[in-house]
Amino acid sequence: MSASSDTPVVVGQPPYTRRSSYGPNSPVVGSRGALTRQQIVDAALLCFTERGFHATAVEEIAAGAETSRATLYQYFESKEAIFVELMLEAGGALVRVNQRLGPLGPTADGFTNMHRWLEEWSTVFDRYSAMFVEWANVSSPQAPLRRRLATFVDLHTAWFSEVLRDGGYVGPRPDAASILTLSLCSRFNYIRHVYRPGPSDARLLDSLATAIQLFLFPATPHHVLDSWAAVVPLDAPNGQEAAVTTLPPPIPDIGPLATLPDRSEIPVSAPFAGLSQQSARTVRTLLDAAGRVFAANGYDAANVDQIVTEAGLARGTYYRYFDDKLELMIALASECAAQMCPVLGEFAAAANTRDDGRELRGWLHRFLVLQRSYAGVLRAWTEGFPIDASVLAPAADVVSALGDAVAATFGPKRSYALDRRAAGMMLAGLLEHFPNEGAGSFHEPTDDDIIETQAVFVQRVLLARPEG
Repeated sequence: MSASSDTPVVVGQPPYTRRSSYGPNSPVVGSRGALTRQQIVDAALLCFTERGFHATAVEEIAAGAETSRATLYQYFESKEAIFVELMLEAGGALVRVNQRLGPLGPTADGFTNMHRWLEEWSTVFDRYSAMFVEWANVSSPQAPLRRRLATFVDLHTAWFSEVLRDGGYVGPRPDAASILTLSLCSRFNYIRHVYRPGPSDARLLDSLATAIQLFLFPATPHHVLDSWAAVVPLDAPNGQEAAVTTLPPPIPDIGPLATLPDRSEIPVSAPFAGLSQQSARTVRTLLDAAGRVFAANGYDAANVDQIVTEAGLARGTYYRYFDDKLELMIALASECAAQMCPVLGEFAAAANTRDDGRELRGWLHRFLVLQRSYAGVLRAWTEGFPIDASVLAPAADVVSALGDAVAATFGPKRSYALDRRAAGMMLAGLLEHFPNEGAGSFHEPTDDDIIETQAVFVQRVLLARPEG
């Protein structure tokens, strides 16, 4: 008997009929089935942690759960469904954290509540780090899970906007400020988890809490912020309270960037070398099309057919100039760094100009255009796909330029706990991640809202000066 058209058939295994999946509250499951279901979820979390969402196969999850592929499909219809289950589990943990948040405001109690909330947020991130890391990887505009992620953003935004109003918040639109807060929390913890940027987790948490407090409630007296400043020395590694003299390692020496070989060993991308004007125009068309496809679908999910369709060209034309999509990403990454590094070099001058922030807002508009133009590259750098030296090297250049921009802007050491490297992490989230966080949500901010919210954060946090 032949299998029906929607029945999966695996070579070397007998065909089976996939029944409707058992939900978490299905009365059919029972205690034994609930245990099996949880084993599948736990195995998936481990697989996603070790290999990433895209690189994990359903068979690997089933093996980790010590069950069969067929049994797995009785509980989940796809790998994406398991991810959603874990996402809901992590989201539920964050909801419980939110329910414990006390009143915010420019007071000692308000700042203590902010700090405790962010500490619990970081604890949830550490428990579900694979989910939050992969969150960035599955949230491209055309990804199947994007709508669900946008729903989470909407729920957070509606809740936190009310918290801000109750706390006496004054500033850009509360919903945009709420999305920025969520964006900074998620991206800051992502960088902390993936890149291990040097300062202790306690110091990073203090810096995040101080920065968000300054952004949301700039009238907070500095003596309130100072109360958290001396808990852990600036240069102390995790778990070490005694003062040390060793500075955090340079950014290129930590995280994925530490895997880069010497620059002389990394080939330089030159996609237009030796081409005629007509051929150069064709290559430009392919690169621009690839950039849009990578931005919409993510690098890992993108394929050559999508790129040539977007470009309106034939596959044969594509392969005349490029062997694979990696070559396109390498070329776009080099372009991105070449465009962004000089603009980042102008940040300090724009931010420090005494013109009520007009030049700063103009700079932020220019950078937003670049961010949108190279969103696919930025997403690939975030995702870690592909782990290729020719893609990571331009990322290292941008990270270094961003660090220089913060160093030229930050000013003297603050009395309160705001580490300069942590400020760089937040500037990265502000420029790279915040414009994407609300995309597709009911509260999606306009470009003007994005720029205004970014500008106020820079002015209240990066440019903050001692009282008096």
